Amino acid sequence: MRKPYHNDPETYGDFIHEQEAFNEEVLDLHQRGFRITTHGNGDRAIGSILDAYEQALTKSPRKDHKHRIEHVQSGTTEDIARMAKLQVAGSFFINHVYYWGDRHEKIFLGPERGRRISPLAEAVDYNLLFTLHSDCPITPISPLFSVWAAVNRITREGKVLGPEQRIDVITALKAMTIYGSELVFDEDNTGSIEIGKNADFAVLGEDPTEVEPIKIKDIEVESTFIDGKAVYGKESVLVD
Repeated sequence: MRKPYHNDPETYGDFIHEQEAFNEEVLDLHQRGFRITTHGNGDRAIGSILDAYEQALTKSPRKDHKHRIEHVQSGTTEDIARMAKLQVAGSFFINHVYYWGDRHEKIFLGPERGRRISPLAEAVDYNLLFTLHSDCPITPISPLFSVWAAVNRITREGKVLGPEQRIDVITALKAMTIYGSELVFDEDNTGSIEIGKNADFAVLGEDPTEVEPIKIKDIEVESTFIDGKAVYGKESVLVD
């Protein structure tokens, strides 16, 4: 990190890769046409990733590359703005807010940095393409839980962590659907319910845009369809 751990002023964390070698690896993959995704939790690590991406894009410009940073846990406002400038997408580990938000605020990052982990509202403000994820098996897969976490930002201890970084339900749902399809260049086939697209969708017991936000994670999934065929659900769900 750029500043030390809250509970250990002598520790900043370590890089996994030396910057020069990392730059060259990213440039090689970029020039070979890959969509690159790199894990980055600490803000200094995120800056390092952006340095490598920027060098690659400067030496070998490419539109719609959709390179990505995975987690973006402690990205600063400046990092988010830089991601937007370089058109780097983000995949936010939003479940982190619930499972470890209290510990980050009290132990690892402190109150100021801890409250802004997974800064989704800033991602929206900067028009960043982003998705949400559970980092399974670190936390269980549950798209509705991730939507709930993004909308409420409630920790295990019941605190709202960084309420200014909450996002609305529609945006959170898009981050679990159409934004993900855009990120993998598949928005013409998946990500929304439209004529001509794959009939992959879920039938929910309640409308997540209508229920109280705190209840989103408890909405029942009544049925799931893939390619128009029911692969899970109640027999009472009929398809015309």
